[in-house]
Amino acid sequence: MRITGLGHAGLRIDTAAGSVLVDPWTTPAYLGAWTPFPDNADLDWAALADVDVLFVSSVAPDHLDPELLRRCVRADVQVLLPDSPTSELRDRLAALGFSRFVETRSGQVTELGGLRVAVPALTRPTDGPAGTAMLWLSDGEATVLVQGAARPRDLQLVAGLGPVDVHLLQVAPAGWSPMAYDLPEQAKGTIAADLRAHAFLAARRYVSELGAPHVVPTGGPPAFLDEELAHLNRLGTDSGSTHVDPTEFRDWMAERGYDHVRLLLPGSVADPREPGMPVAHALPAGEAVYADKAAQLRESRRPRWTAPPERDLDLLGELRGWLEPLLARAPGVAGGIGVGVRLTGTDAARGDVDLLLDFPGRTVRAYDGGKVRYELRVDRAVLEQLVAVREPDWVHSLFLSGRFSARRIGRENELVFLFLGNLDPVRLDRLEAWLTHRHAGGEDVTVDGWTFQRLCPHQQADLTQVGSVSDGVLTCGVHGWEWRLSDGRCLTVRGMDIRSGAAGEVS
Repeated sequence: MRITGLGHAGLRIDTAAGSVLVDPWTTPAYLGAWTPFPDNADLDWAALADVDVLFVSSVAPDHLDPELLRRCVRADVQVLLPDSPTSELRDRLAALGFSRFVETRSGQVTELGGLRVAVPALTRPTDGPAGTAMLWLSDGEATVLVQGAARPRDLQLVAGLGPVDVHLLQVAPAGWSPMAYDLPEQAKGTIAADLRAHAFLAARRYVSELGAPHVVPTGGPPAFLDEELAHLNRLGTDSGSTHVDPTEFRDWMAERGYDHVRLLLPGSVADPREPGMPVAHALPAGEAVYADKAAQLRESRRPRWTAPPERDLDLLGELRGWLEPLLARAPGVAGGIGVGVRLTGTDAARGDVDLLLDFPGRTVRAYDGGKVRYELRVDRAVLEQLVAVREPDWVHSLFLSGRFSARRIGRENELVFLFLGNLDPVRLDRLEAWLTHRHAGGEDVTVDGWTFQRLCPHQQADLTQVGSVSDGVLTCGVHGWEWRLSDGRCLTVRGMDIRSGAAGEVS
């Protein structure tokens, strides 16, 4: 077996039984804000993408690159399809001409010639608009798990398939908090450092649980080439960015006694059958490319982003016609948000467009100056573009691009962003159903004199496995969210309270 890094989350896995292409990405994404780092545009994509099997883990644009797939991958390749809650991934790939789909069932092994593969799928709205999936692959000589961006409760399902030789996982999930918020820089740095620390701890938990001899961090960080976003690259500063270089994770793990982390750069090759799995890097600078990141970004030949043209849309009328029917069909989501969200399209020349998404009233109207808990600000031309094309996923376009700013009073309400990432009936119905199910919380458990629901309301992690209780506060070890056990109130974000109380008092 030979594993070739393609940059970001991209991989090519060669075996005697066939070759597999995983999540190839090179086209600028997220409103042109993200490009891969180190740059992978000069790889021999025609040769690297000439494979037997294609696997795309999600519809996120840094995993699904339509331009690259259309240009470089044969339409008759076999496509491994996760057991997704919607047909969105299949539909997008079919639109590119792919037709040889291999349907999988989550966690079940599928035979592909001499290859054995399994595709455990995560299907919650918090896992992305169409979910995300992992890839377990074995050719009889070596076994790999491409966990990628997936954040399951645990890896028991994968561990049950047999020992894994190489564990590839994304260490820090992509996000916009605290980067986008209007906060003092010191506060941003403190919050971001805490989030990075939780991400490292969660990654180490996965690594320890699976126990693979070799671990490879994947999935970032992206490069932000535009001057106004350059601070997100964390060039020697502890800014508000949560993006991390893989060298940071490798060194952090080494300090704790884990010496089996390997790095795959664009073009790097490794064979897990070789003792210690040495890596041969194709980039002349090798891993030193991260130490020279600032110079690499300055010298990048990739084009900078071009803002969309002004459209002079009637944004109020357009958003009313689009969003109000969606709000009417999702009372649980609207009620869970329960406040007005101010949305401002800014334009120094044409004037701002100032709107209110009134979730309690299920309407969109002009902002009248009242107090709000949430404020979102975006360039008016960008907002017009999102509205004109009816972009259903502002998370994987606007928010992760970093091309907006936000203010809020009090705790974050995740449902605000989940709603704005599911702006079509199919996605929103799925979110509404998930929200109803999530509030059930699973069975009640008792720990240290407190009774609470077993499942975390965020991503349904088992709190008896990843949670800890101290001084009447329950902390989930996956993302660090906290609850006051006397009444179940979430101390981290709004709308995420749990069922809890003193032992014997919860009904």
